[in-house]
Amino acid sequence: MTATTCEQAVPATHPRSTRGAAPKSTPERAHRGRLLWTLLGIAILVAAYDVIRYRPYTARSDFAYVLGIVGGSSMLVLLLYPLRKRLRRVPALGPMRHWFRMHMVCGVLGPLLILFHSAFRVGSINAGVAVTCMLLVAASGLVGRFLYRHVHHGLYGHRASLKELQDELDRRLGELDVRIEPLPAIKRLADDFASAVAQQPQGAWPRLRHFVALGWKRRRAVAAVRRALAAAPAAGAPRCDATALQGLQETVDATFRSMQRARQFSRYEKLFALWHVAHVPVVYLFVLTAIVHVIAVHIY
Repeated sequence: MTATTCEQAVPATHPRSTRGAAPKSTPERAHRGRLLWTLLGIAILVAAYDVIRYRPYTARSDFAYVLGIVGGSSMLVLLLYPLRKRLRRVPALGPMRHWFRMHMVCGVLGPLLILFHSAFRVGSINAGVAVTCMLLVAASGLVGRFLYRHVHHGLYGHRASLKELQDELDRRLGELDVRIEPLPAIKRLADDFASAVAQQPQGAWPRLRHFVALGWKRRRAVAAVRRALAAAPAAGAPRCDATALQGLQETVDATFRSMQRARQFSRYEKLFALWHVAHVPVVYLFVLTAIVHVIAVHIY
């Protein structure tokens, strides 16, 4: 009888061709991107503190006026995205993902410029109402972006469906079952997480708690698998090289994510629909208050 080898327990991933493969520097690029956004956020906070503390200009200055024009125009550009969605059959207007990206950029840039335009001070009731509505729109947009990612394939992908997610989950489960069969400790952890995902709590509060806690349970289960893989050789499991263990860890992580997403998808769909119903009236209210504010500024 031959001993179980690492290749049998954790099949090595076949090398991918360089054509179409992701650049090897993707993690480094992602790290640089996060660093860049962090530095940009710090710079914005420092600039905001400087405006609040030292008052280098007022809301009535020419500089603030330009900021208001650019910021207000950016907020108006937000209305082009829902208009583009109603014209899906006009390919000359470009892919939807570009419009959505512009929508997100203007949704962040516009409120920031308006806040700097006001010098972080509210000088009148109509300005206060307009700023409040703007902040509601921005906060609602952030919530919508979070929900959007859970009901679409990526930030710029097409709308997902429960059947697609279930088919993906079945495929991943089939792959995982083969790879962890010689590793009973890993299989037990996978079965425990699958049982936690499949729970059907009774009552509104238990269902909400289960929905919210599922991400934390997944991260805890993935960490437990990582520890079990590190201890596998000492427990008499087949010895594996670092590449094979990393491949198995990635398979477990991807499968657990698929479990969580398939389980939560229907609830996220309902939340996204409710968000859309609430978001649209707030946008129109903001446009109305902004128009009133602009008219009041130029009259008085």
